[in-house]
Amino acid sequence: MKNVKFKKIAIIGLGLMGGSLAAACRKKFPKARITGISRSREALALARKKKWVHEATRNVSLGAQGADLVVLCTPVDTFMPYLKTIDKICAKGALVMDVGSVKVSVLKAAGSHHWKNFSFVGCHPMVGSHQRGIQAVNPALYRGGLVLLTRDSRTCAKSYKQAKIFWARLSSRILEMSPALHDRLVGEVSHLPHAIAVCLMHTVSASALEVASTGFRDTTRIAAASSSIWQPIFSSNRKVMLDVLGRFEQELGTFKKLLQGRDPKKLAWFLDQAQKKRQTL
Repeated sequence: MKNVKFKKIAIIGLGLMGGSLAAACRKKFPKARITGISRSREALALARKKKWVHEATRNVSLGAQGADLVVLCTPVDTFMPYLKTIDKICAKGALVMDVGSVKVSVLKAAGSHHWKNFSFVGCHPMVGSHQRGIQAVNPALYRGGLVLLTRDSRTCAKSYKQAKIFWARLSSRILEMSPALHDRLVGEVSHLPHAIAVCLMHTVSASALEVASTGFRDTTRIAAASSSIWQPIFSSNRKVMLDVLGRFEQELGTFKKLLQGRDPKKLAWFLDQAQKKRQTL
């Protein structure tokens, strides 16, 4: 198992995550045939030109035909139709993974079917950018990035080990956890900040934006990401989001009360505690 090899790796979605993964796989799995699948003709053309893939196609049935590894790099609400197609044409015993930002709903949906030819493992590389599309591809994106692996009672042990070995070839930082814990932790450190950035953009006036500098741009950078990716994430992780948003509202309320109280020492203490916590990162 330590020397697991893949003959054909099919990557569905050639945006930042999928394109970068294809480029990384070309280097880390030189004997595997890499196929890129995308609806974008531009993405397919550039992936071929850059030699990130051996083959590029818009046809999932053609691209994933005979693949022993398929990675879904599309929005989380698109997975099920792809899985149904993949099961008909992939190699027997294939491994299918995703790189999505929610896991409970994804594993529940994937586990609700009896797949004949593949086993599914829920994965989430904690890498990325607000940029999207094939032009944003970075072959080194996954290098050193934290990869979260999840499994539930329906996850195949052999396939899970394969997934772990695969990601170990791309990154030295792998963390294993339950789908529920994943959604809770990622909801706090990824989904909540995105929601706050979105709300900040709705809060500031047009005249204030004219004088916005690096601090504001850095704080709201992630709000530039596509709604096609983030709306399904927020909807799928709704319960966690509502909880952490409530906690954030409490902290915001505390800050507001400190301002109203006109006690500079208490306000400074509140700021200092945040500074100390931030310095531990």
